Amino acid sequence: MKIVGIVGRSQSGKTSLIRQLIPEVKDRGYSIAIIKHCPHGFTLDLEGKDTWHFTAAGADGVGMTAPDEIAIIQGQDREEDFRAISGRYFAGIDMVLVEAGPGIKGLKKIEVLSKESGGRVESSREELLAVISEGKTILGVPHFRPDEVKGIVDFLENNENLEASPVYLEVDGESLPLNPFTGNLFEHVILGMIRSLKGVKTDPKNITLSLARRNREDEEF
Repeated sequence: MKIVGIVGRSQSGKTSLIRQLIPEVKDRGYSIAIIKHCPHGFTLDLEGKDTWHFTAAGADGVGMTAPDEIAIIQGQDREEDFRAISGRYFAGIDMVLVEAGPGIKGLKKIEVLSKESGGRVESSREELLAVISEGKTILGVPHFRPDEVKGIVDFLENNENLEASPVYLEVDGESLPLNPFTGNLFEHVILGMIRSLKGVKTDPKNITLSLARRNREDEEF
């Protein structure tokens, strides 16, 4: 999985750009998901609807499912890491784009500049991968015009710095980063056990294992 932030100020054109990137990525045979960062909150659970009543009554989570889609509404007391969100909900997706403002942390970013920006970039140099704008910039990073969709996807496709670990671990709601050695160890051990089960494909692509344990002081192993 590759994860990258497409960032910029409001009205910079980042949403329009992402809408153009999606079909190009799909045409190349990759799956893609988008995470939109909403620092001021959002509302999906409309007042008066059944799901709203469930949440108002104290439910910690509400799910809605249909034959062709599913939605989960779950409260949280902290803003999560985008890599954790991608690992939890988009496992098996080839590319995840995070639409956000330039102030988000912890992601490699491509910043979209509006004409009013004056060429001023707000992302840190450590996180900035490329800049997209109508005018040229001198920043020592690749520059693309907004209409250079194929070139931008080429850049994403060939950039190894965007690769996230294929193994995602969460314990009691906390995402735990895995170094390459630990990640590889988890991968080989789990794959070895899974492949021994009857009916499992030789090379499974996406494995989800959830272990929900109750607190039992007298539990023995």
